[in-house]
Amino acid sequence: MQRRMLRGVFPFNPIRNCLLLLCLLAPSVWMIATIPPLWRDADAYTQLTQPPLVSVFWNHSPAYCYLAKVPLYLGEQLERWQHNEPPPRLISSQPALTDTGVQILIVTQHLALGLAVFLFITAVTSLFWVRLALCLAWASNAVPYTFAHCVGSETLGLILALLLAWHALRLVQSENEPSWKDWYWFAVILLLCILSRDLNLALLALLPLTFLISWLLKGIAGQKYPRAGRAPYLRHAITAVAIGLTCIFLEDSIEQNLARKTRLHPHSRIGFTFFWRLHFLGELSAESRTAVLQKVKARAPTERVRYLITLLEQIYAEHGNVVTPGPFMNRAIDYFGGSFHWEDLDRALNQMAFTFLWPPLPELLNAAREDFKQGMKNPSPVLSEELFLSTTVYFTDRNGMSALANLVTFRGDMSADKVLDLYSGHPYFHLWKGVSYLHALALWFVSLLLFVVIAKRTRENVSHLIGYGIALLSVGLMQFVVSCLVHDYAERFSLAMWQLWMLSVFLFLGTMFELLTEKEKSAGQLFRPEP
Repeated sequence: MQRRMLRGVFPFNPIRNCLLLLCLLAPSVWMIATIPPLWRDADAYTQLTQPPLVSVFWNHSPAYCYLAKVPLYLGEQLERWQHNEPPPRLISSQPALTDTGVQILIVTQHLALGLAVFLFITAVTSLFWVRLALCLAWASNAVPYTFAHCVGSETLGLILALLLAWHALRLVQSENEPSWKDWYWFAVILLLCILSRDLNLALLALLPLTFLISWLLKGIAGQKYPRAGRAPYLRHAITAVAIGLTCIFLEDSIEQNLARKTRLHPHSRIGFTFFWRLHFLGELSAESRTAVLQKVKARAPTERVRYLITLLEQIYAEHGNVVTPGPFMNRAIDYFGGSFHWEDLDRALNQMAFTFLWPPLPELLNAAREDFKQGMKNPSPVLSEELFLSTTVYFTDRNGMSALANLVTFRGDMSADKVLDLYSGHPYFHLWKGVSYLHALALWFVSLLLFVVIAKRTRENVSHLIGYGIALLSVGLMQFVVSCLVHDYAERFSLAMWQLWMLSVFLFLGTMFELLTEKEKSAGQLFRPEP
């Protein structure tokens, strides 16, 4: 079973492969021809226009800040070659934003997405008609394609997570001991995942969780599997944990070494991110808010943290229930000595965030719980809608994102309403509008149950695949839970939750049909008449 599935990773029928790729890339072709490139508001603008070291200093993940500059540079040079003078560079060391450069970036993202999904699906099953059905199911969901059509680091995180899921599946499927090269490439992809998006740290748990669940399932099976059959799972889990810890160390080391000869020192800004989670304070009454802040202030570790909490209380008293970071940060940086002391302020903000988070306040947990419930109720099209909404931010902040003015998405008579009409006017973006994540979970449980029943009837050992499917779903949910604790609700934070859910369901369904087909073949061979 496992050998056959591994042979299916790189099938050799070019016509069928082209048909699968056409199915996966058809939404990309339509979107490139119909929808102008989307933008993840000011975050994407900073990632593409600022020097990567500056972007990383302000807590943007480095991978996209560096890699996205390559298509932009190619586009700028191509326009010069075609005797079209590109717009002036915003910063002399960074490529200019041109339609050609952004289009090359978008096309590259779509191609990378299609290839990553193709690799995963062909690794799940060797049956062409099942592969085709899975490709059509993937193509019916507009969310991954909308992210591929959007400028921003979440897109790279999505693609790399798909590649990681594919390579991890190969490790899990392997009947023999994985070679050091297999582990090496897993480590490389995992490191790139972490460098592309902070929330991808949850992917560190993917393989350790897979092997631990597989080890437990074999233990539950009892006498069917000798102890020696369980030992490799623990060994692989320990190896995966060691690789994960190494990647964390390398991620920090890479960021520091890139900035070694500058005055910029990349550092955690989780405290600044957590400021958005503090919006829950605005939903409390004035008395309850004061009581919460006094409780937190009493356990603050330093005088600086106590000052920040006091300042937070003052800002809420002055501005009411809706507070943006601007007024708070302006006063806070003055207290810390001016703009050259952002690192000191960030360290204090990190400590303040930890003071709120541990032990977690009941009010904070309640806010996170409500956001989690909202994510469970929402269908996936709201993720696509958010990217159209974030693109419209330019029209309210033209001066802050001036380099976008010459791009096709924003020039001429384009407006926020016209951008939103692109989403509402195309039925493709709404195909999954009736499927909430709760419905998706129900489908996942049904597919898992069917997979287990069929595996039991065919007497196949699939504990490793069950463990991997459960781990995929768990890691996606873990990412969303963490985002609910450190930030207020944003639809895009449920991207990994939906993405890994789809991969897990594809794994169960694809393998299930493999088992059924293998059983039919075995029965046909058993009752074949004598010649």
